[in-house]
Amino acid sequence: MRQLSEKEILNHASEIAEQGYSIMEGVIDDEFRIQVLNELERLESVRPGGDIPPGPFTGFVTRRWFDLLNDADIWQQVAIHSGVMSVLPHVLGDDFLLSTMGSAVIGPGEESQMLHVDDGVYQFPRPHPNLVCNTMWALSDFTHENGATLVVPESNNWDHDPVLGEDYKTISLEMPAGSIAFVVGTCYHGAGANTTDKIRWALTINYCNGSMRQQENLMLGINPERMMTFPEELQNILGFKLCKGAGHIFASDPRQELINRYGEGSVEDEYLKQRNKLHSKRIKKEVDYSPE
Repeated sequence: MRQLSEKEILNHASEIAEQGYSIMEGVIDDEFRIQVLNELERLESVRPGGDIPPGPFTGFVTRRWFDLLNDADIWQQVAIHSGVMSVLPHVLGDDFLLSTMGSAVIGPGEESQMLHVDDGVYQFPRPHPNLVCNTMWALSDFTHENGATLVVPESNNWDHDPVLGEDYKTISLEMPAGSIAFVVGTCYHGAGANTTDKIRWALTINYCNGSMRQQENLMLGINPERMMTFPEELQNILGFKLCKGAGHIFASDPRQELINRYGEGSVEDEYLKQRNKLHSKRIKKEVDYSPE
């Protein structure tokens, strides 16, 4: 992965603060991008159609897979992409957490998504400090025609969330495959309509301030013994370190207690052997997610 210079890091942080979004181009190398695409194809074979039922917000021909850290090891590297990890401390603070990981594979004919904000889940009055930052991974080119994310520039600085039915001036986050866009949690945005005959391949990897609850219950969803085998940087953003005193075990850093209990851990998890077999039951349940 291309490493960002200090100047690039600060420029992205400044753009996010000023306009609510920023685009990093050329930060997903082709080999890695193809590996992720291959993994999405594998997920289609074991959990067809994605992990949530079709709906007006999440899309009717959009495939969204979740719980990805219990799938292939490549998702561990996605979560701690070096460019993302270098910019986010300037947006969310040093002790930020991974909040949710999902795909946003938009099929032909999908309509545009309603404009929303990703920190709306917390229902804090605005203005407030940055609570959330989403990253949109362009695994294929993002164009206006194929559903590139729509944003309302500078809406991150407004004192209210989007009003249903209000008309806002949007722009498309057009970017070549291999790019990653940051969209801060207060910025109005939504997936665009895919009016082409091609699929728009993307991920939405969402992070939050370390004091906030993660949208996806990663701490319960992943076996602690499995988490012990993850890279330390990933463990940190899953809650293995304190944030301003929150998240402790025995009033101290939780990592040592986890080492005492699980040692080096194990990738084995008996539940994962049957997890995909429950797919058809799982997608029949109505679940309120708020991805891209």
